[in-house]
Amino acid sequence: MRIAQATLTPLRLELLQPLKTARGTYPAREGFRVRLEDEEGRVGLGEAMPLPEFGTESLADCGTTLEAWLSALKGQFLGDSVRAIEDTLSPFPPAVARGEGVRIRSRQPTPEGPMPAAEHALELALLDLLAQRQGVPLCWLLAEEARPEVAVNALLGAEGPEALAEEARKAVAEGYGTLKLKVAGRPLEEDEQRVKAVREAVGPDVKLRLDANGGWSEPDAKRALDKLGWYGLELVEQPTPPEDLAALWRVQRRAPCIVAADESLGSPEALRALLAVDPLMGGGPAVGAVVLKPMVLGGLLPCLVVAMRAARLGMQSYVTSSLDGVVARAGATHLAAALPSGALASGLAVGRLFANEPPAHPYRPVNGHIRLPQAPGLGLDPKLVG
Repeated sequence: MRIAQATLTPLRLELLQPLKTARGTYPAREGFRVRLEDEEGRVGLGEAMPLPEFGTESLADCGTTLEAWLSALKGQFLGDSVRAIEDTLSPFPPAVARGEGVRIRSRQPTPEGPMPAAEHALELALLDLLAQRQGVPLCWLLAEEARPEVAVNALLGAEGPEALAEEARKAVAEGYGTLKLKVAGRPLEEDEQRVKAVREAVGPDVKLRLDANGGWSEPDAKRALDKLGWYGLELVEQPTPPEDLAALWRVQRRAPCIVAADESLGSPEALRALLAVDPLMGGGPAVGAVVLKPMVLGGLLPCLVVAMRAARLGMQSYVTSSLDGVVARAGATHLAAALPSGALASGLAVGRLFANEPPAHPYRPVNGHIRLPQAPGLGLDPKLVG
């Protein structure tokens, strides 16, 4: 395929209410939309929404890099295969995650260091274009037997117990079977009241997962899970600081639920350690699950490699958004459909948090699931998503 046109557009997603996590409060998300057009007029879409606190490059570096890459790609001929895309983005197929350098010859200087959000945007646009050229949904490029729909969790954003309980009841009424609640960054007693309110509001059968965003120390995490575990938790994401894998392992060994590594995957060194069988960790996996954020790991293909390696070690995997727009979430949904297992709901139902979400698109959850469109590529109308 030949890249006839390559354009970059700034993107800002306004949150209806600021989302508070242990790492900060986010009133909006900023990034870029990538648009690639081939010689026959097909359009592939990609999205970069960098989040440096989670391991990506800065917004400025991301924009500078994408401008240089797109300028260099315009007019180039690329092969019609996934391997050709891998070769374009990296000197060799992704081993664990990218960051080793992109094989795009640009006349413009680009910042040093890994650029996972930029790589994600370009890879997604190329995969979307390739799948359209082959006449298949994007997920078919990732797995021959991709699932037709993906279970997703509802992210609860309210602060107080009463508001959380009402939000939880509404989510269950909409068909969600898994609810996710941000914790840490406040006294444990407050978090306990919040978790208790949600559990009492929805009953014992709804799955409840917590996300600490690395906001607890190891002793605090153990103390918190001893208390909060009484409320029937499915899993907890990143209870301890991401750089301390040994602490994560020790918390998992006594936790009443699955411990999932999330922010730890943002470090290539930590990721490699998580995917290795370490004798210091008893010869087994460090955690029960890994959380795949394509924006942080540099795209769908590196995430799929991580998922397959994790599965061989006995770890489950699921996909979450890093508060991204509809294009990135569409790509993440195709990735989730291609994972080795779909047992854990993915965190892709965040569109309702944005004030300027496109009014209609095929990736809106229905009864706690997103059904993938059978149209080629991502199945998104470029005019609809902007």
